[in-house]
Amino acid sequence: MAKASAHPHDPTLLQRTSWGALLTIATVVGTVSLACATPFAGLATLAALFLPRRDAFVLIGVNWLANQVIGFGFMQYPWTWGTLLAGIELGMVAMACTGTAMLVFAPLRRAGSTLAVLGTFAATFIVYEGLNFLTSIGHHDGDFQVSIVLYVLYLNGLALAGLLLLQSIASAIGLAAPRALRPAGSRVSAAS
Repeated sequence: MAKASAHPHDPTLLQRTSWGALLTIATVVGTVSLACATPFAGLATLAALFLPRRDAFVLIGVNWLANQVIGFGFMQYPWTWGTLLAGIELGMVAMACTGTAMLVFAPLRRAGSTLAVLGTFAATFIVYEGLNFLTSIGHHDGDFQVSIVLYVLYLNGLALAGLLLLQSIASAIGLAAPRALRPAGSRVSAAS
């Protein structure tokens, strides 16, 4: 399988970079409006559905970094070991969500696009909340009350819906390459 050229004048590289930047800007705007709550489960789901593996992990990494810059730079998160550790843990959780989304999406593609999206999002959200719970045991137990978890689910679902709409528009105008939601047997670029 031949890989796409990563030459600086490669039009697909420009398209992928532009699309990743637009997704990051949209997510950062959402993050700022939601008091630094980046919707990593929704974003990881979109990344698994539409981006090559490497681009998906880069997108999540860039968004995690942007989340940390917003938190520490603009929202005055305290520069304590606990806060820094929580940020690192969030990055690891976000990467795990991305891996989960990719693993779950692959077999669900055969079941149709609606089930693939909903199933991938559900699994990703469960991993997101589960890992966040495990990493916060003993210091943020109140963050996992049913009402809060449902609100986080709502925010991530809303973010995913918005990102899917943005993906659809970007694909229609040629900014994002249409990639996923096809049956597993069809030809889909598997660049990683």
